[in-house]
Amino acid sequence: MQKLKYIYQNWNRSYYKLQSEEVTIKYYQRFYKSKMPKKMLTEKTQDVKTWAKYAYSANKDFMQRMWQGEFSLKNLDTFNDKVDEIARIFNVTALLETTEQPYAYLDIGGAFATVCFIDEYNRVYMQYSFQNDDISVDSEEFKNRFKNDNLFLVELEVFIYPEEMIDERWQNKDYISYAFTPAGYLEVTKIFDVRGDALTEKYIAESPVNVESNWEPYPEFGEWESIFRMKRWKEGELAEGIKLPENTGN
Repeated sequence: MQKLKYIYQNWNRSYYKLQSEEVTIKYYQRFYKSKMPKKMLTEKTQDVKTWAKYAYSANKDFMQRMWQGEFSLKNLDTFNDKVDEIARIFNVTALLETTEQPYAYLDIGGAFATVCFIDEYNRVYMQYSFQNDDISVDSEEFKNRFKNDNLFLVELEVFIYPEEMIDERWQNKDYISYAFTPAGYLEVTKIFDVRGDALTEKYIAESPVNVESNWEPYPEFGEWESIFRMKRWKEGELAEGIKLPENTGN
């Protein structure tokens, strides 16, 4: 993979473009206007990196308090209240260093992190969703891995586009989802002709698959290389006969 350059400007998925630093800052100022004291918001939005560092620390605090038992994903109302109170969202956009072509962006907020990979038309064509908790988890082993600052990749999504735009916008034609749990559950959903007949196929693995490569250390601020990795699984690593999309394997 080519070397990447990381910046803290937001990626606008709907308009297929990178937001300027000014627009990024204005977005956070509007979004948190009623959720933060005015003086603090002004101080933390001096520039995009200042905001990103502040938001990163807020999210670490959020996860620590979650694992201390103050709130849980199992009680969504309380959890969402705490997201508004404690957690803060921010983006990291990765550009190819030589050409500055967008490669992917990372959206972080609370216990969640999503990496969206961008194609040559600036469309999101693949998405990795990570979490620092999973309501399906009862095992102390998995809980401890989460507590020790690890994320788990709970879903891989693929968006397949037609050859031409629809109504001056790109809308995916087909869709594939691979949903995982730390215990090795795998459910594959394929939807063909998303905007039309939406023919759906589902597959559930008959036995647990190997999801060791789904675990990802929570990144230190500024050290984004690992979480931006597209290639995560060796061929046949999950289970025999299960094929993931191209470019996801080592």
